[in-house]
Amino acid sequence: MEDQKNQNQPIPFKKASSWKKVLGKKWAFPAIYIGTAAIILAFVMWYQGNVMDTVSKMTNGTDGVAVTTPTAPETTTPQNEEAVPATSGVQPLAWPVGKGVQYNVGMNYYDEKASKENQQKALVSFDNTFYPHTGIDLVSTDGKGFDVIAALAGKVVKVVNDPLVGNEIEIEHAGKMITVYQSMESVTVKPGDEVTQGQVIGSAGRNTLEKDAGAHLHFEVRIDNKPVNPEQYLIQADTEVKNQ
Repeated sequence: MEDQKNQNQPIPFKKASSWKKVLGKKWAFPAIYIGTAAIILAFVMWYQGNVMDTVSKMTNGTDGVAVTTPTAPETTTPQNEEAVPATSGVQPLAWPVGKGVQYNVGMNYYDEKASKENQQKALVSFDNTFYPHTGIDLVSTDGKGFDVIAALAGKVVKVVNDPLVGNEIEIEHAGKMITVYQSMESVTVKPGDEVTQGQVIGSAGRNTLEKDAGAHLHFEVRIDNKPVNPEQYLIQADTEVKNQ
């Protein structure tokens, strides 16, 4: 009887549920936090995607809205504006020969734009090799030396005795110009001297490189250390100059 009574009594309800057991684990709350954050992030990305898609349709004109991106104004150079030569401030050069000297222009400057015939005439032959002539030769008509003058006021920057070209003088001027005087028999200036246009700086003679030219002055003009045709800077030749 007593066993039958116990069997008829209700089974008491267990208050501890499986959720409490799960929440009681150490990893439970971090896992729930991470999962919630992932859901929120997914929602935000979906929302932003919809907004960007709407803006894209508007900028592409699908909704009748024209969107233009402002651009900086273009900077142009007037077509009629000419470049200013680097030597625009340089005065015309005087012919570098003393007063009363009779001379001819011998070998001319080697010009790459000249005819083949003129280019051949402007080649210096030495030791079975041809070299472009980088200046002009002013040759005495009587075969004698003559006074050489500074073609322009400036500062003497170099005086050397070269075995091939003879005594050489370099004078520096404004506009990155240098005048060069070779085949000098004698020199009356030294480095550092300030000279005036027309001042005698020595006398012309002979050299080994152009021995066939006889007594002459080899005259060069360099701009930015590059040889250029001296005749484009020289004052118009007077009656004492005779071109061969």
